[in-house]
Amino acid sequence: MPAFTLADAELTAIVAFIHDAKTTAESLGGGRRTVDVDDLQTGNAIAGKQYFNGTGGCAKCHSLSSDFATVGSRFQGLALLQRMLYPGSGRGAGPAPAPPAVTVTTATGQVVSGKLAYRDEFTITLTDAEGRPRSWPIGTVTISGGEDPLREHFEHLARYTDEDMHNLIAFLQTLR
Repeated sequence: MPAFTLADAELTAIVAFIHDAKTTAESLGGGRRTVDVDDLQTGNAIAGKQYFNGTGGCAKCHSLSSDFATVGSRFQGLALLQRMLYPGSGRGAGPAPAPPAVTVTTATGQVVSGKLAYRDEFTITLTDAEGRPRSWPIGTVTISGGEDPLREHFEHLARYTDEDMHNLIAFLQTLR
């Protein structure tokens, strides 16, 4: 993110806004750091299994007879949800894979290549040949290369419905 030059009054206003937003969120029950397993049992495990093997495409990479056979006994609640939505993050995730090479082409035709640094449903960031981070909104660029093994997870972030997530979590928690 580029640096900003702000007057003291502007910076004070931003800080006050953030503190107010935090206080408002906390007063509305925000700030929750855990999820009870029961909260995630609102889904249908049978529909979750169908999603896993069908529309979700999870079975293309994850085998119910090997790596996923016991995922429900290793992760529950918020930890399981986080691993599903953002694999490779959090405690016990193991070493991060080497970042893949990626090329971004902007709407104006500028081509920038480098190592993938970050990607979610909104933004892609790569580290260019000079070591500088470069970011773009996903919808404004064409992305090629960089066969990121977690790419499918990030692409699903924009497609998951609440029902998909609850059903899939209900199913994954049955895998013990």
